[in-house]
This record gives sequence, C-alpha cells and structure tokens, in this order.
Amino acid sequence: MNKIVKIALLIVACSIACAHPVQAQFWKKIFKKEEKKPVKKNTGNKPKPVSKKEEAKLKKRVAPDYPATEKKDVYRVDVLLPLHLNTLVQDGKPVYKKAPDYAQVSINFFEGINIAAQALQIKGMKLDIHIHDITDPLESIARLTTTKKLDSADLIIGSLQSADIPAVAAYAKKNKVNFISSLSPADAGVKDNPYFVLIQPTLKTHMTQMIEFADKKFSKNPKYILHTNNTSGEKDAYGQLKDALIEERDLHIIDCSKFKLRTDTLAKIFDSTKVNVLFVSVLDNANAEQILTAIGQMPKAYRFEIFGMPSWKSLRGLTQSSDYMNLSIHYTTPFFYDPTTGPGKYVGTEYANTYGGSPTEMVYRGYESLYWMSNLLERFGTIFNENITDVSSAPFTRYEVKPTYSKENDFLYLENNKLYMFHYQNGGYVVEQQ
Repeated sequence: MNKIVKIALLIVACSIACAHPVQAQFWKKIFKKEEKKPVKKNTGNKPKPVSKKEEAKLKKRVAPDYPATEKKDVYRVDVLLPLHLNTLVQDGKPVYKKAPDYAQVSINFFEGINIAAQALQIKGMKLDIHIHDITDPLESIARLTTTKKLDSADLIIGSLQSADIPAVAAYAKKNKVNFISSLSPADAGVKDNPYFVLIQPTLKTHMTQMIEFADKKFSKNPKYILHTNNTSGEKDAYGQLKDALIEERDLHIIDCSKFKLRTDTLAKIFDSTKVNVLFVSVLDNANAEQILTAIGQMPKAYRFEIFGMPSWKSLRGLTQSSDYMNLSIHYTTPFFYDPTTGPGKYVGTEYANTYGGSPTEMVYRGYESLYWMSNLLERFGTIFNENITDVSSAPFTRYEVKPTYSKENDFLYLENNKLYMFHYQNGGYVVEQQ
C-alpha cells in the first residue's frame, strides 16, 4: 500500500489506537498527517575591559517564578507542524506516490510522535493528543493563537520555523503552558518567557561550546577564521566567532568570497610547522565542500584541525571518497541517536512495521519530544519547568535545559545546552564529547 495512504489511514485511526487509557484524539482529516583584504591578521586590539564600577551596575540574574503545578488524570498535548495536507491529499487520495521534500520533515516528525503515543499507551499513560496542520487556514498559527483551539492544552510541541515561533511563544506565556520548540535553533527574538523551551540550541551556543572545546586542545596553536557573508546566518556566525576570538594573538581572518582558494596561495597563509586551527563559519554545504576540498589538496606537511557549522552533518564528503576525507573535521550537533540501543531498536522495529523502511533523524526527534515531555507531565504536572533537568525518561539525549540570559542579565527563555562534538577523519567518526 502506498505509504501516504498508510499514513492517512493511520492518522484517521489514531483516535481509536490511542483511546482509553490514552485518550488521544488526532485531528480527523485524512493524512493529518566584511573584510576588504582577503587575509587579515589580528592587530591585537582588545575591547576595553569592563571596570569594577561597571560590573557593579550589572544586575543580578533572577530565575523565573512559576505558579503551582497541576496534576491531572488526563493531559492534553497539542502538536503543531506544517504537514501540507491540502496539497498532498485531494478527494481522499494522495497526490504524490512519495511525499515531496518540503513536507517530509514534518511527516517524519509526526511518525515519531505516533510511535511515542503507542509506547505511552502501553505504559498506561493517559493523554489527549491533538495534531494541527498549520498550513491549513483553519489551523493556521494566527487562528490557533487567537481562538480557543489551544485553551485546554497542557503542553504545546511545535516543529516550527522561526517566523511562527513568536506568536506561539506569546500565547504560551499568556496562558502559562509550556511550548517546546523542537525544530528551529532560532529564538525569534523571544524574551522574558519562562514557558518557551528551545530544544535545538542557538547558533551562539554552538559557537561557544565549539570554541571552548578547541581551546582546551589547541590553545597554543594559530587560529584562522574562514568566512563568507552570503547570508545573514553566516554574517552572524562570523561575527560571533570574531568576537569570541578577539583576544587571540595569533588570529588570521580569511574572506573566502574574495580570496582564491588555491594551494599556492593557501601555502603562504598556513603554517607547515604547526597544527592550524580553522573555524569555518560557512553554513551553505556546497560552499563548505569547496573550501574543504581546497584545504584537502594542501601538501601533507600542513596539518589542520577544522571546526565547522552544525549544518555540516550532511556534508557528502564526510561519508564518501573526497579530497578532504583525510582532514580532521569537527562539528557540533544536539542530537545523537544510536539505533543499537534499546530505544533505538524499538523505534526502528515499530517504524518498519508501521511505515516500512528505516527511521530518519526527525522520526527519532518526534518520538523523543513526546515521550520525554509526556513523562515530565505525568511525574511533575503541567508546570514541570523546575524539574526539566530530569532526563531519566529521555530515550536518547541527555538534555541540559538551562535558563538563558541577555548580556544585561535579563531572563530570556529556557534552552537546551547539550551538544555532541562529532570528529570525522578517514571516512569515520567518533563522538568526542557527550
């Protein structure tokens, strides 16, 4: 049977499969489912140190204050994601044999949600689960947050892009219900919101931990920032790297968009007698691969430790034969799903039996989001925030959810700070930091 039809039928049947003791009522619509010079050496100019008087003016950090929690027999969980059902299903039939790429992430996330719902049912947990396809005008973010559709929610899980986050976060704060942002690493400018939980760490968190890791191992080595300013994200990444490394005495900056990356020119920049530590703030994988290929063609006398962006996990050259296969490349990721563990085998088996094939990362993320958060609800009630450091029921990830503060020490939101450092070399990888 066509996979889309399977998913369509499954979503329609979810209200039956997750009924008492798990009273899940899934949405009943079919398939609810800038540098001028290319190389610039740091001049040694450092920012003016903060005086003790200025430090004294900095306010003390204040933890958020939460109301009393509420224990219930049945908890309602609302899941928000763009399923694109109106374009995938027409007249009760799937339009495509295979769901298009733009919908696949959300479909996989839903599949993981469904597998978790069944597992929680077996445990006897009572949940009332509602799936909202936010691409449907009747289920849009604007409609959900301005009507009473979410008024009974005890938890909101959103696989949303940054543009949709502010409205849902504001709703969550107003109604004192936790909003778990499971997909985007963007905080979307959210401030002073103790009910906004960012599961995907921000780029700033990635940068901070990457630099800390590199500094522990290569503190005395020359540092290089390779950057482009093609997108706002890359400008932001470069700016954060430059600010964080401002006190490095042996720092070089290379604008890859203005500099020809040839072996002869690179040989004049890098040091053949030391390990060169490279921070590459390029998010676009095609550009990143060009840069790595050029570095990979350098003579063997040149040694490199390269630190890249979270997006690099999908670089083809890390798993296939490439010019940079033998380079030592590091990047951070908040998720590491081992299919050989007990939970990994469970998800793999259930996925194969229900949908066929093997689960993607988004399946695992959907599964873990619902499974962990639902267990927090059952143990601690609706306001579980002060116990969110309890990861005993998280199947895979040892989350480190902590308050995030501004430079002025104003509380912003809760953010997962757990990151894994992947180290690729010779076609294989190890997880160096867990």
